[in-house]
Amino acid sequence: MRAVAAEIAALVRAHPQAVLGLASGDTPMGVYRELARLHREEALDFSGVHTFNLDEYSGIAVDDPRSFHSAMRTHLFDIVGLPPSRTHFPDEWATGDEFEQAIHSAGGIDYQLLGVGRNGHIGFNEPGSPMTSRTRHVALTEVTREDAARIFGGVDRVPTHAVTMGVATIREARRVRVLAFGPGKAGVVLRTRSAPVDPQWPASLLHGHPDVQLIVDQAAVDRP
Repeated sequence: MRAVAAEIAALVRAHPQAVLGLASGDTPMGVYRELARLHREEALDFSGVHTFNLDEYSGIAVDDPRSFHSAMRTHLFDIVGLPPSRTHFPDEWATGDEFEQAIHSAGGIDYQLLGVGRNGHIGFNEPGSPMTSRTRHVALTEVTREDAARIFGGVDRVPTHAVTMGVATIREARRVRVLAFGPGKAGVVLRTRSAPVDPQWPASLLHGHPDVQLIVDQAAVDRP
């Protein structure tokens, strides 16, 4: 976590107007806590940064505490003083093309942070997503909805659809870091490392990117 946060901090210090692609969910929260600490204790300045979040559930209000909007404000944006005008989510745009254009207008994503799901999804690019995919509405798989059931109070309350940045958009980021922590991700890590490029395992579509790293903890590589 600290190594990833240190890498982001170094980028922001060297390029104060850096463009960050950010993930939500439990996995990156340790990184955001460390960035908040660096802002508080070492004056890490985010005032020139633009952020583009990977995804958001469909049909959920931005101020709903279960939304990614709310999570990012609570755990990072409000703490480091990033105003809404510099933080961007794909559901805020009428079309995926407009979100893509906003990324382009900002200069492209310098650093993309990702998690990887039990079914290999990155963002909400579920199995079957082509490498050429762009920002779009998607249907969520049962596996993905089951993993979100705890937050929503039951799988039947989890939205069935979302908006996500596409695989091609993710691959255009200059640096990509994929996080996988805990024993529950051991099989995911093994398959992501060894799988051939296959849309049925979306994380494999990052193979061949010029600057991609899979960041894991010991629990995620220990095999029973």
